[in-house]
Order: sequence, then structure tokens, then C-alpha cells
Amino acid sequence: HGGGVPEGMYSFVVFRGGTTSVATVNVKKEEKWADFQAKLSAGGVKVYGIAYVDPAEAEAKAKLVRSPEEWGACMATMLREDDRELEIDLLDQPPVKPYKLSLKLNKKEKKKISYPNPYDRPVTFALSSSSEFASLKEHSVSIPVGEKGAIIMSFPPLPDARTETIIVGLKEEGSDFTHTVKIIATWAAEA
Repeated sequence: HGGGVPEGMYSFVVFRGGTTSVATVNVKKEEKWADFQAKLSAGGVKVYGIAYVDPAEAEAKAKLVRSPEEWGACMATMLREDDRELEIDLLDQPPVKPYKLSLKLNKKEKKKISYPNPYDRPVTFALSSSSEFASLKEHSVSIPVGEKGAIIMSFPPLPDARTETIIVGLKEEGSDFTHTVKIIATWAAEA
């Protein structure tokens, strides 16, 4: 589709979870992250960040943009694109982190999950559990930059084999974003 992007501009094609793009946002080379975020949230959308894939990387894992530094890396990718177009996914909430836990029957167990601080600043989360099958030891966790925080949970003794999905919410202090940990807990007799 050449010639679609105005001269001197760079075009972000925006998706929101679906397969059809919802918007195209054109920016100049020196666009600031705060301004780009404002353009994305113009439609009343809460913007946690964006995800993009660098086409130059063979394994092509999605990268997140939530800060000016990460935005710089994203723009660098954009500047390498011959057609000056890059597809991005809009994230209105932090991505869900899945964990699997194996628990023994008839035994009270404690388990620890490590949750990495996703930011380049310290963060404190208020914790909540969706299930009576998992009680949290602490109700908040503070995680320094580049570290992991421990979420410690205890599980009651259950007599029968079963699997429960437990959602732990990590509500970010000073913002309205909640990070989500999804735990698939399976109680089974010892093999």
C-alpha cells in the first residue's frame, strides 16, 4: 500500500485485541511519549501502554512501551521501517501473568509466587485474591526497580482432587491500573 504515510511522518497502525485496526496515528520523528499517549487516549480509552514487534528480530517477541525510554526504542524500530508504518497493540490494562501450582490433598500448603516489577521505578501493589481457596499472607508488596516481589499464599487442605482458577489482583498504588496474576491451582493425590 505505498504512499499512504504523509511526507516526514511515521504511521502507527493501532489494534485493540482484535484483527481489525481501530485507528492510525501519524507522528513526527521527535514525538514525545506523553503526547502519543494523549493521542491514543483521546477516544476516552485508558492507555496502560502499547505492544509492538520489531520485524528485524527473528524470534519477534512483543515489546512493551510504558515510559519515554521504551518509547525511544519503539521509535528507533519505526525509523528502520522502509514504509514508515508499524503495527501496535493498545493495552488498556497490564498483561495477565499465568502461573500453575500443584498442591497435595489433605495438606495445608504455602506457595510463593515471584512477580517482577514491570517498571523503571519502584512500585507498591495492594494485593487481593478472588478465591476462598487462597489466602494472602501480606496485603501489599513493594518492589524495587529491577527486582521481584514475593506473593505468599496459603491453601487450605482439600480432601478431593480439583482444579481452581484463582485471580490475584495487584492494584498499583497511585494509579488505577490493576495487574493480574492468574493461578491455575491443581490439588491431586501424591503420585
